[in-house]
Amino acid sequence: MKIDIILMAAGESKRYGSENKLLHKLKGKPVFAYALENAVALRYKLRDVIENIIVVSRFDEIEKICSCYENVKYVYNDRFREGISASVHKGVYAGGKDNALMFMVCDQPNMTIDTLIGFTAGFLASGRTLGAVRSPEGEACNPCIFAPEWRDELKNIQGDKGGKSIINKNMDNVYLYSCKNSAELMDIDKKTYVISIVGAGGKTSLMYCLGEMYREKNMNVLMTTTTHIYKPKRYSYASDKEQLEKIWSRGEIAVMGKPCEDNKLTRLDDMEEYISMSDIAIVEADGAKGMPCKVPYDHEPVILEQSDMVIGVVGIDALDRPIKEACYGSKNAAELLDTDEDHILTEEDIANILSSEKGTMKNTGNKKYYAVINKCDTPKLRERARHIKAILEDKGVKSFICSFKDNNNII
Repeated sequence: MKIDIILMAAGESKRYGSENKLLHKLKGKPVFAYALENAVALRYKLRDVIENIIVVSRFDEIEKICSCYENVKYVYNDRFREGISASVHKGVYAGGKDNALMFMVCDQPNMTIDTLIGFTAGFLASGRTLGAVRSPEGEACNPCIFAPEWRDELKNIQGDKGGKSIINKNMDNVYLYSCKNSAELMDIDKKTYVISIVGAGGKTSLMYCLGEMYREKNMNVLMTTTTHIYKPKRYSYASDKEQLEKIWSRGEIAVMGKPCEDNKLTRLDDMEEYISMSDIAIVEADGAKGMPCKVPYDHEPVILEQSDMVIGVVGIDALDRPIKEACYGSKNAAELLDTDEDHILTEEDIANILSSEKGTMKNTGNKKYYAVINKCDTPKLRERARHIKAILEDKGVKSFICSFKDNNNII
């Protein structure tokens, strides 16, 4: 079976503002170029499988980029206002009539060629007629593949719907390729993705780990706080826009905050402006005085309204200890758990704190939320963490088991 790649590059990018997000420069290169380079590399790697690369767009700048590559077909979409379906139709009619179609969005600059190769090879070997990349959370995501027999159904899509509407209705026919790194599937719907970290027991270590992960994906990473953090020794501090840009131009992570006592940083007066300059902003939004567990006070946590994701952290070393010794906000914790401060914390208690809107989920609203069970440094601790994770799953909360000991990150 031959496959044609269709790059969807005609969207209006309404959430991104006046700038065309596909032309936004990421490490000196337009976001769109990452998708096109991946498609070209995939055709080179799987030259017996990938036949055509088709770019559906309406922008002169994208057509110009395409002209730099051999055997890339540019298709102008004059019906883009009809929604995603118009680009789907253009791609279907431009491809080989007997070929399968792989639809790729062009705002996933972190997507790797290894994932694309694994997905394509897995689909061909599966015998299924539909394929999608599966996120770590189990969601069917882009890119997607459709065998030739789905062409008529693709032509019948209307409005602002794409091929995933077919995928979601026919899951029994779908080959799902697991992508372990959710950063690869992150689409740039707006200029900055904001992650706020709350709770206790490893917020700063998690912030560093996430920062390195996104830096390796060539993203401009900003670390900051709405409360207090120690000024990191390992990362470069920026006091103004000029320093910020210089740090990013070197491919480094930038840290910003207003200097205060004890070599700490606190919230900037114009934080939102600096955040808007980044690709990823990771914000430590809570304090816990070094304790492994926390139930917040009335004024906490300080989560930015523009946060896309909130991660709640707890240290598993809170287990088997009295609330009064392990929890910052011990009276609040005792009240939440309907017990006293001498109560010994169990796995069920930790799960209840992580999943409560009076606990770690406080002020998260409709934002995407994940729990992190940290300091799981031994097999025995990881087994206990899996118990907490199972309870959280029953409550509908996604969680991760982590260890950041000696900089050997396990997630």
